[in-house]
Amino acid sequence: MVWRVDDAGKPVELRGFASGTLIRDRVMLTAGHFTAPWKALGSLPPSTRLFASFSPNDAKDPKTWIPVVRQATHPSMPHCPPPPQCDPTDEILVAPLEPGIADVGLIFLAEAPRGIKPARLAPLGALGRSEGAQTIIVGYGTTTPRRGAAPGTVVWDGKRRIRTSRVRRVVDETWGLWSIPSHVCSGDSGGGIFLPNNPNVTEDDRLVANVSDGGQDCRRHNNNNRLDTRSIQNWITDALRGRNDSRSGAIRLLRGSGRQRQQLI
Repeated sequence: MVWRVDDAGKPVELRGFASGTLIRDRVMLTAGHFTAPWKALGSLPPSTRLFASFSPNDAKDPKTWIPVVRQATHPSMPHCPPPPQCDPTDEILVAPLEPGIADVGLIFLAEAPRGIKPARLAPLGALGRSEGAQTIIVGYGTTTPRRGAAPGTVVWDGKRRIRTSRVRRVVDETWGLWSIPSHVCSGDSGGGIFLPNNPNVTEDDRLVANVSDGGQDCRRHNNNNRLDTRSIQNWITDALRGRNDSRSGAIRLLRGSGRQRQQLI
């Protein structure tokens, strides 16, 4: 959640929100068009703070909030200042299904949420073997279109919603198409898409994609970003190497003169 805060740091206005999936103790995976403004601005203005919540019933409850300390955006995402330029439904940022654009980002949390088990990424190529399969989409989006309203005016109940949708077609190494109507709406961006577990295999459902674009009407588009490709999983691994969540600080690897050293940041 993106909140405008007053001079005392108290949240006073919700400016935007997205969905995501915990993939490490203190790391969430979300949509790149949500994290891209941080990259474009270099840092957030003092009047803005970000929080994450894992409450299934009321993510707006401040008692459930965890501060966001850093974000990372896939390098293929174009320069993207704050909305509306970052809204994929407006087709200003990128064209639908534009090749080579990976709509994925990472959110780093100040602390690990209690009682939440991180999801596992699907095996490489899992989506390509799953056309026609039923998947599970999890997000915190609204149930109706914004109809042109600014993010801060959205009536949002803060509830987690679970839907099912079939994989229509794997487009390329970045994109996949799911069945329509999509029933994914504003705030579902970044939400996890899971391949249900085979009942004969003792493993959890696997995170195979994340929500990117349900369209302004929340029905006509269901274009989502693949997470089962080598390039995406390598980027996630590389981004995580710059951070060691088992310590109170972050660890950054500095490369130079053929040597590596660690610096606490």
